[in-house]
Amino acid sequence: MRKLLALTVLALIMSLVAVGSGPTAAATTHWVNDTDPNGGGYSPPGTSCTDPGYATLQSAINAASAGDTIRVCDGTYAFIGLVSVNKSVTLLGAQAGVDACAARGAESVLSNSQGMSVSASDVVIDGFTVENSVVAAFTGYGIWLNPGVSGTQIVNNIIQDNIVGVGLANAGSSQALIQHNLLQNNNSPGGASGSGIYTDQFVGGQVTNVLIDDNCFINNDNAGVGFSSTDILNPTSDIEISNNSFDQNGRGIYFYNTNNATVHDNSITNSTVPTDGGTSVAIAAFGDVNGLTILNNDLLTGALRGIRVGSFLVNPNSNVEAHLNNIVGFALAGLFVDPGGHAGTLNADCNWWGSPTGPTHPNNPGGTGDDVIDAPTFDVADYTPWLTAAAPGGPCIGGIPNTPGKVTGGGQIEDPVFSPLGDLISLPAIMASTSGGAQANFGFVIQFASGDPAPKGNLVYNDKGAGVRIKATSYDTLIIGNGICGANTHATFTGTANVNGTPKSMTVEVDDCGEPGSTTPGGPDTFSITTDNYSNSGPLISGNIQIHKTP
Repeated sequence: MRKLLALTVLALIMSLVAVGSGPTAAATTHWVNDTDPNGGGYSPPGTSCTDPGYATLQSAINAASAGDTIRVCDGTYAFIGLVSVNKSVTLLGAQAGVDACAARGAESVLSNSQGMSVSASDVVIDGFTVENSVVAAFTGYGIWLNPGVSGTQIVNNIIQDNIVGVGLANAGSSQALIQHNLLQNNNSPGGASGSGIYTDQFVGGQVTNVLIDDNCFINNDNAGVGFSSTDILNPTSDIEISNNSFDQNGRGIYFYNTNNATVHDNSITNSTVPTDGGTSVAIAAFGDVNGLTILNNDLLTGALRGIRVGSFLVNPNSNVEAHLNNIVGFALAGLFVDPGGHAGTLNADCNWWGSPTGPTHPNNPGGTGDDVIDAPTFDVADYTPWLTAAAPGGPCIGGIPNTPGKVTGGGQIEDPVFSPLGDLISLPAIMASTSGGAQANFGFVIQFASGDPAPKGNLVYNDKGAGVRIKATSYDTLIIGNGICGANTHATFTGTANVNGTPKSMTVEVDDCGEPGSTTPGGPDTFSITTDNYSNSGPLISGNIQIHKTP
């Protein structure tokens, strides 16, 4: 599922296409090529790769104005030093618009020893290979978002062979988007070596409002993604990690001193023992984590633990919950809660532990699935009921406790654009279309009150472009929790629907980020719908989502 595809497409099109008059129409495109194909010399800003304006990316940035686009032709740009992005510009490599997890053509390779430092907001970095940032005395990041930066998009890049792939210190007044990147082998020696994405903010720093969606993390020895803050008064907050694949990383994902994080629809496999000798785990909360939802993930094999809720000489974690995950094949425990690791009950209902008998636990005689360890009291983790077959589709006898409240919405999202083979086509192909994307319409209301046997309501969804009409017939679950826009701003509901007249299972996820027309940190409201044979998701281009949790 290509979660929030439309968000990326819309934002990139706005960055690439000059529309109408005024400041946008006056933006300049600068061309960079480290060779002069025609031997005629460089003529800034240039017109193409055969008529370039600059030999280096930095010289083009220095000449550009805010709002300009810089296109970097394919080739390897190797030098000792730093690329400093201090203006709100759009940087486009040769593979702009092409998912870095897929096969691609010739690359624009930035191979510089001090990486790229972004000190301006609303920068787009799209379609590069960024590698060999290895000077530990500087940052060692392939790309570093400075404190105070917001609204940056890092999309469609191969980020490899650095000390750290991406370093985050952004402030979050508007969302940072990291999407469709391949982050691999970021293991060069240096501080925090081995991390695909890393943040460790000190006193006075705060990282907020980050969406990490649909990336591939491979062979980062410490962790695929790590969020932490050593400033207890300024925790990392409002983080969403969705639809990514993690394989052979030291840890998959970890959090420390973080509020309001959601981890959903990821695949985490073959996690190894981190090079720092620390805990081997797919997903971890290491302390002072308040509000972590782990939903619909495949956590499979490799690490010693699937989920660890740890106590590392700080305050206990709180409001951690995990549902509808496949947690299978962990040598020590599928879920491991340290003594003092969680304040109150940890809700882990409706997960698949690898056996219809449920997890292995002293209070579950006969359970043969992955262990749940919450010693010494054996009553911190609430793992009942459990899935009796793997998700999606495995039944959960008794179901997840529904959240009392009401969720309503209606509007339009973009219809996904497909190639004849059914794959998502690239941004240039989308831009070449004169007709533009179609629009899918939806409207729904769902509510649950304590004492009701199940949620009730209705939903109608119509994607005319794909010829898909969906009408909900019944609901099983309604879960309201933390999201990218804060506490109780994300809702998931499941049930059965008629898809063109045929009964199918249905999952809907929505985000309530503010009223129409308002400027909100998380951006526009979002809507996602998935059935057995169809999915679509994206930001609302019209309409509104409202989520109200009953106190």
